[in-house]
Amino acid sequence: MTNRSPARKNGMIRLEMISIRTAGIIEARKVFEICRQTFQSIADEKLLNWTVFCSARYATDISIHLQWKSDSESGSILGKEMSSALGDLGLISHTLWIEQEELNTAAQWK
Repeated sequence: MTNRSPARKNGMIRLEMISIRTAGIIEARKVFEICRQTFQSIADEKLLNWTVFCSARYATDISIHLQWKSDSESGSILGKEMSSALGDLGLISHTLWIEQEELNTAAQWK
């Protein structure tokens, strides 16, 4: 499940990852449904891309990636709300990653 294309714009690119290990397949399906409902209702210009992954090995391990253009040092309101909404369905890990532009730019010139 994915939406939007990653666009390069001025500003820092951040990847917010919400990973959940659900207790079973029923809970995993609920996670996908919550993602569908949430992403259909958002209209945030700073959200560049979102993608939902499922583990190749365990169907109950799901990772939601939100790619933002932001200078914030903390997770987004959307990410925090999703973590809270998914908390009853399994174990949550919510992390924020910052793109290292100088490394990505150097790799393009090789």
